[in-house]
Amino acid sequence: MKILLQLVLILIVNTIYSQKIMVLKDSGKVVIGDIGQISTPDGYSLFVQDGILTEKVKVAIKETGDWSDDSFDKLPELNKIEHSIKTKNHLLNIPSAEELVKNGYSVTEMDAKLLEQIEWIWLYVLKLEKENSNLKKELKEFKSQAPTVDKKL
Repeated sequence: MKILLQLVLILIVNTIYSQKIMVLKDSGKVVIGDIGQISTPDGYSLFVQDGILTEKVKVAIKETGDWSDDSFDKLPELNKIEHSIKTKNHLLNIPSAEELVKNGYSVTEMDAKLLEQIEWIWLYVLKLEKENSNLKKELKEFKSQAPTVDKKL
């Protein structure tokens, strides 16, 4: 009987000090976690205190304007990218660690920014490939002319 009483007392203390529950508020917002310590921030309908583990996430895009498809048209000069890296310690158009800690980030916006970086890299790779191909042609022409230059000397 004494052990049963101790177990009940432990459960009551745990319930009082650890109220990790799920609450559906009158506003329609959902809070999962210790509701005494957290609230759902404005503009959001769901808050999960200790994070979410899932096997799959799908982010809906409302309109094409929410997904930038014009990064091929606005390729920055390499010196601008280099300046951003040297002065800010991060890539052009990517938020700093301090900004991310302060404001968090939207998955949709960050995915678009990262895709923009990838598209810029591919544009520069294609540009380098063309330059490399042209240099190979020039070298081949130079080498083919080299024996005739040696004979004239």
